[in-house]
Amino acid sequence: MGSATLLLALFFLSVLTTVPKVQAAFTCNSTTRSTTCSALIDYVSPNTTTLSAIQTLFDVKNLRTLLGANSLPTSTSPNQSVAAKDKIVIPFRCRCSNGTGISNHRPVYTVQKDDGLYHIAAEVFAGLVTYQEIQAVNNISDANLIEVGQELWIPLPCSCDEVNGSKVVHYGHVVEAGSSVELIAEEYGTTQETLLRLNGITDPKNLQAGAVLDVPLKGLLLFSYFSKPLFFNLSALFRFRNIEVDE
Repeated sequence: MGSATLLLALFFLSVLTTVPKVQAAFTCNSTTRSTTCSALIDYVSPNTTTLSAIQTLFDVKNLRTLLGANSLPTSTSPNQSVAAKDKIVIPFRCRCSNGTGISNHRPVYTVQKDDGLYHIAAEVFAGLVTYQEIQAVNNISDANLIEVGQELWIPLPCSCDEVNGSKVVHYGHVVEAGSSVELIAEEYGTTQETLLRLNGITDPKNLQAGAVLDVPLKGLLLFSYFSKPLFFNLSALFRFRNIEVDE
Protein backbone atom coordinates (compact mmCIF):
# COMPACT_ATOMS: atom_id res chain seq x y z
CA MET A 1 0.00 0.00 0.00
CA GLY A 2 2.90 2.29 0.88
CA SER A 3 4.57 1.66 -2.49
CA ALA A 4 1.33 2.42 -4.34
CA THR A 5 0.95 5.70 -2.45
CA LEU A 6 4.54 6.67 -3.24
CA LEU A 7 4.11 5.89 -6.95
CA LEU A 8 0.90 7.93 -7.07
CA ALA A 9 2.62 10.87 -5.40
CA LEU A 10 5.51 10.67 -7.86
CA PHE A 11 3.06 10.59 -10.76
CA PHE A 12 1.28 13.77 -9.67
CA LEU A 13 4.61 15.45 -8.99
CA SER A 14 5.76 14.65 -12.53
CA VAL A 15 2.51 16.07 -13.94
CA LEU A 16 2.92 19.30 -11.99
CA THR A 17 6.52 19.77 -13.02
CA THR A 18 5.84 19.20 -16.71
CA VAL A 19 2.96 21.67 -17.06
CA PRO A 20 4.18 24.14 -19.72
CA LYS A 21 4.94 27.65 -18.50
CA VAL A 22 3.20 30.47 -20.33
CA GLN A 23 5.86 32.33 -22.32
CA ALA A 24 5.61 36.08 -22.62
CA ALA A 25 8.41 37.14 -25.01
CA PHE A 26 7.42 40.06 -27.25
CA THR A 27 8.87 40.57 -30.71
CA CYS A 28 10.92 43.76 -30.99
CA ASN A 29 12.76 44.60 -34.21
CA SER A 30 12.48 48.36 -34.04
CA THR A 31 15.33 50.29 -35.61
CA THR A 32 13.57 53.59 -36.30
CA ARG A 33 12.71 54.61 -32.75
CA SER A 34 15.08 55.67 -29.97
CA THR A 35 17.19 53.18 -28.06
CA THR A 36 14.43 52.70 -25.51
CA CYS A 37 10.69 53.29 -25.42
CA SER A 38 7.83 53.47 -22.95
CA ALA A 39 6.01 50.26 -22.03
CA LEU A 40 3.38 48.98 -19.60
CA ILE A 41 2.71 45.62 -17.99
CA ASP A 42 0.16 44.20 -15.56
CA TYR A 43 1.28 42.90 -12.20
CA VAL A 44 -1.19 40.65 -10.39
CA SER A 45 -0.02 40.63 -6.82
CA PRO A 46 0.12 37.10 -5.37
CA ASN A 47 -0.29 38.45 -1.83
CA THR A 48 -1.70 41.49 -0.07
CA THR A 49 0.87 44.27 -0.36
CA THR A 50 1.15 48.06 -0.67
CA LEU A 51 1.76 50.51 -3.49
CA SER A 52 5.10 51.37 -1.92
CA ALA A 53 6.19 47.73 -1.94
CA ILE A 54 5.23 47.37 -5.60
CA GLN A 55 7.04 50.61 -6.44
CA THR A 56 10.17 49.22 -4.80
CA LEU A 57 9.85 45.78 -6.39
CA PHE A 58 9.68 47.21 -9.91
CA ASP A 59 12.19 50.04 -9.36
CA VAL A 60 9.66 52.74 -10.22
CA LYS A 61 11.53 55.89 -9.19
CA ASN A 62 8.55 58.13 -8.47
CA LEU A 63 5.33 57.08 -6.78
CA ARG A 64 3.33 59.47 -8.94
CA THR A 65 4.57 57.52 -11.97
CA LEU A 66 2.83 54.46 -10.60
CA LEU A 67 -0.24 56.45 -9.55
CA GLY A 68 -0.59 57.97 -13.02
CA ALA A 69 -0.41 54.57 -14.69
CA ASN A 70 -3.28 53.37 -12.53
CA SER A 71 -5.44 56.53 -12.64
CA LEU A 72 -4.99 57.07 -8.91
CA PRO A 73 -5.02 60.57 -7.34
CA THR A 74 -1.62 62.10 -6.59
CA SER A 75 -2.71 62.31 -2.95
CA THR A 76 -2.87 58.50 -2.70
CA SER A 77 -0.78 57.19 0.20
CA PRO A 78 2.18 54.95 -0.64
CA ASN A 79 0.93 52.70 2.15
CA GLN A 80 -2.38 52.08 0.40
CA SER A 81 -3.13 48.38 0.49
CA VAL A 82 -3.25 46.30 -2.67
CA ALA A 83 -5.23 43.09 -2.20
CA ALA A 84 -4.00 39.73 -3.41
CA LYS A 85 -4.95 39.15 -7.08
CA ASP A 86 -5.51 42.86 -7.68
CA LYS A 87 -3.98 44.11 -10.93
CA ILE A 88 -1.54 47.04 -10.91
CA VAL A 89 -0.16 48.53 -14.14
CA ILE A 90 3.63 48.97 -14.11
CA PRO A 91 5.24 51.63 -16.36
CA PHE A 92 8.84 51.01 -17.43
CA ARG A 93 11.41 51.53 -20.17
CA CYS A 94 11.83 48.90 -22.90
CA ARG A 95 14.73 48.08 -25.22
CA CYS A 96 15.09 45.77 -28.22
CA SER A 97 17.65 42.98 -28.05
CA ASN A 98 18.09 40.22 -30.66
CA GLY A 99 14.52 40.53 -31.92
CA THR A 100 12.95 40.49 -28.46
CA GLY A 101 11.84 43.33 -26.21
CA ILE A 102 12.97 43.37 -22.58
CA SER A 103 12.94 45.97 -19.82
CA ASN A 104 15.95 48.26 -19.88
CA HIS A 105 18.08 46.75 -17.06
CA ARG A 106 15.30 47.26 -14.52
CA PRO A 107 13.81 46.15 -12.27
CA VAL A 108 16.69 44.78 -10.24
CA TYR A 109 15.82 42.25 -7.57
CA THR A 110 18.04 41.48 -4.57
CA VAL A 111 18.08 37.79 -3.70
CA GLN A 112 16.64 36.99 -0.26
CA LYS A 113 17.23 34.00 2.01
CA ASP A 114 15.70 30.77 0.63
CA ASP A 115 15.05 32.36 -2.78
CA GLY A 116 15.37 30.30 -5.95
CA LEU A 117 15.12 31.50 -9.54
CA TYR A 118 11.83 29.68 -10.06
CA HIS A 119 10.34 31.27 -6.93
CA ILE A 120 11.51 34.72 -8.01
CA ALA A 121 10.04 34.35 -11.50
CA ALA A 122 6.80 32.52 -10.76
CA GLU A 123 5.88 33.92 -7.37
CA VAL A 124 7.67 37.19 -6.62
CA PHE A 125 7.12 38.52 -10.16
CA ALA A 126 3.88 36.54 -10.67
CA GLY A 127 4.99 34.68 -13.80
CA LEU A 128 5.75 37.79 -15.88
CA VAL A 129 9.10 36.17 -16.69
CA THR A 130 10.46 32.63 -16.59
CA TYR A 131 13.41 31.58 -14.46
CA GLN A 132 15.27 30.67 -17.67
CA GLU A 133 14.95 34.27 -18.89
CA ILE A 134 16.32 35.61 -15.59
CA GLN A 135 19.13 33.08 -15.77
CA ALA A 136 20.03 34.06 -19.35
CA VAL A 137 20.20 37.85 -18.97
CA ASN A 138 22.19 37.57 -15.74
CA ASN A 139 24.67 35.03 -17.22
CA ILE A 140 23.99 32.48 -14.49
CA SER A 141 25.52 29.14 -15.45
CA ASP A 142 23.72 27.09 -12.78
CA ALA A 143 20.14 28.09 -11.93
CA ASN A 144 20.49 26.41 -8.54
CA LEU A 145 23.44 28.58 -7.51
CA ILE A 146 22.40 32.09 -6.54
CA GLU A 147 23.50 33.93 -3.43
CA VAL A 148 21.72 36.04 -0.83
CA GLY A 149 22.32 39.70 -1.70
CA GLN A 150 22.96 38.97 -5.38
CA GLU A 151 21.30 41.51 -7.69
CA LEU A 152 19.30 40.13 -10.60
CA TRP A 153 17.98 42.00 -13.61
CA ILE A 154 14.36 40.97 -14.23
CA PRO A 155 13.69 41.13 -18.03
CA LEU A 156 10.04 42.12 -18.34
CA PRO A 157 8.53 41.47 -21.80
CA CYS A 158 7.87 44.51 -24.00
CA SER A 159 8.29 45.96 -27.48
CA CYS A 160 9.17 49.21 -29.26
CA ASP A 161 7.84 48.19 -32.69
CA GLU A 162 5.31 50.20 -34.65
CA VAL A 163 2.07 48.34 -35.35
CA ASN A 164 0.31 48.68 -38.70
CA GLY A 165 2.47 51.72 -39.45
CA SER A 166 1.55 53.57 -36.25
CA LYS A 167 3.47 54.44 -33.10
CA VAL A 168 2.08 52.58 -30.12
CA VAL A 169 2.78 51.81 -26.50
CA HIS A 170 2.94 48.05 -26.01
CA TYR A 171 0.96 46.94 -22.98
CA GLY A 172 1.59 43.53 -21.40
CA HIS A 173 -1.98 42.59 -20.52
CA VAL A 174 -2.42 39.65 -18.14
CA VAL A 175 -5.39 37.68 -19.48
CA GLU A 176 -8.22 37.18 -17.00
CA ALA A 177 -10.23 33.97 -16.71
CA GLY A 178 -13.21 34.02 -19.08
CA SER A 179 -11.71 36.66 -21.36
CA SER A 180 -11.10 36.27 -25.10
CA VAL A 181 -8.99 37.80 -27.85
CA GLU A 182 -12.11 39.43 -29.26
CA LEU A 183 -13.08 41.04 -25.95
CA ILE A 184 -9.54 42.32 -25.32
CA ALA A 185 -9.31 43.75 -28.84
CA GLU A 186 -12.62 45.57 -28.36
CA GLU A 187 -11.63 46.94 -24.94
CA TYR A 188 -8.33 48.38 -26.11
CA GLY A 189 -9.31 49.64 -29.54
CA THR A 190 -7.43 47.18 -31.72
CA THR A 191 -8.40 44.18 -33.83
CA GLN A 192 -8.44 40.49 -33.13
CA GLU A 193 -6.22 39.91 -36.17
CA THR A 194 -3.59 42.34 -34.83
CA LEU A 195 -3.50 40.65 -31.43
CA LEU A 196 -3.23 37.19 -32.97
CA ARG A 197 -0.36 38.29 -35.22
CA LEU A 198 1.58 40.14 -32.52
CA ASN A 199 1.31 37.26 -30.10
CA GLY A 200 1.86 34.40 -32.53
CA ILE A 201 -1.53 32.87 -31.75
CA THR A 202 -3.01 30.75 -34.55
CA ASP A 203 -6.28 29.91 -32.80
CA PRO A 204 -7.95 32.46 -30.47
CA LYS A 205 -9.46 29.55 -28.54
CA ASN A 206 -5.95 28.73 -27.32
CA LEU A 207 -5.75 31.93 -25.25
CA GLN A 208 -4.87 31.02 -21.65
CA ALA A 209 -5.80 32.82 -18.45
CA GLY A 210 -2.65 34.27 -16.92
CA ALA A 211 -0.89 34.68 -20.26
CA VAL A 212 0.80 38.03 -20.91
CA LEU A 213 -0.67 39.39 -24.14
CA ASP A 214 1.03 42.10 -26.20
CA VAL A 215 -1.67 44.76 -26.65
CA PRO A 216 -0.80 47.87 -28.74
CA LEU A 217 -2.27 51.15 -27.48
CA LYS A 218 -2.50 53.99 -29.97
CA GLY A 219 -4.51 56.91 -31.27
CA LEU A 220 -4.39 59.48 -28.46
CA LEU A 221 -1.50 61.68 -27.39
CA LEU A 222 -1.35 62.10 -23.62
CA PHE A 223 1.08 64.19 -21.62
CA SER A 224 2.50 63.08 -18.31
CA TYR A 225 3.52 65.14 -15.31
CA PHE A 226 6.80 65.86 -17.07
CA SER A 227 5.20 66.51 -20.48
CA LYS A 228 6.57 63.37 -22.11
CA PRO A 229 4.20 62.10 -24.79
CA LEU A 230 2.68 58.63 -24.78
CA PHE A 231 0.13 57.34 -27.28
CA PHE A 232 -3.10 55.66 -26.20
CA ASN A 233 -6.41 54.73 -27.72
CA LEU A 234 -9.61 56.44 -26.63
CA SER A 235 -11.06 53.34 -24.98
CA ALA A 236 -8.05 53.20 -22.66
CA LEU A 237 -8.18 56.92 -21.82
CA PHE A 238 -9.67 56.59 -18.38
CA ARG A 239 -7.55 53.60 -17.47
CA PHE A 240 -4.16 54.97 -18.52
CA ARG A 241 -3.77 58.71 -18.06
CA ASN A 242 -1.08 61.01 -16.69
CA ILE A 243 1.62 58.41 -17.16
CA GLU A 244 5.28 59.18 -16.71
CA VAL A 245 7.81 56.44 -17.39
CA ASP A 246 11.11 56.76 -15.54
CA GLU A 247 14.30 56.90 -17.56
